[in-house]
Amino acid sequence: MIDKIKYGIYPNPKPDEEGNTTYQVRHTPEGTMNEKAFLSHLKYHNTYNTTVMQSSLIVLKDEIIEQLKANRRFRIDGLGTFQMKVGLKMKYDEEGNPLKPHYTDPNQITANDVEVQGVSFTPDPSFVKELKENTTTRNKFGRGAAGRNKPYTREQIISFLDEYLKEHHSITRRQMERALNITTYRAQKWLDDLTAEEFSKYYSKKQGTTYVYYRYGWEG
Repeated sequence: MIDKIKYGIYPNPKPDEEGNTTYQVRHTPEGTMNEKAFLSHLKYHNTYNTTVMQSSLIVLKDEIIEQLKANRRFRIDGLGTFQMKVGLKMKYDEEGNPLKPHYTDPNQITANDVEVQGVSFTPDPSFVKELKENTTTRNKFGRGAAGRNKPYTREQIISFLDEYLKEHHSITRRQMERALNITTYRAQKWLDDLTAEEFSKYYSKKQGTTYVYYRYGWEG
């Protein structure tokens, strides 16, 4: 299966040397896979022990923090390297307005002016290579406008499910993903949300390692 990468086209804030507006492309994400959703995904589609996985994530986070505090980078082979980011503290005037740090003499900068401002992540080349494999930004007509598609509304998803289930009586997450050309995360999120509603019209049954979704009374 080839995954379609969605993107958007945006104008750059400054024109080029000739005064023309130029454009850039940026990835258009469809939501965020948080820890709860990640563990739920593992539970439904793999045989991993989610309790062990959750504990492992906590241990990993704590170890990364410990090593960064010890002024070390933290590298995970095949994934990438984490490194602490430091910078100058923001100053404020008498009215509480922020003042961008401005030093003309490096000797004026002391330890009191420096703070941790974040963490940088440099992906391993093999990680990026694997991410690029079996992906495309093109649709079947060759036009690369995948990222311009309008996100589906709840009404559109329900309309699709009802039409699909009238004909096929059941649907899987993968079938929905392919039919609507949406990501795995987005398809699972819609199915999870709709089946979890208080007066839901839909429910799921596990068949092997796959969850199959039905509409009450339309099983066929």
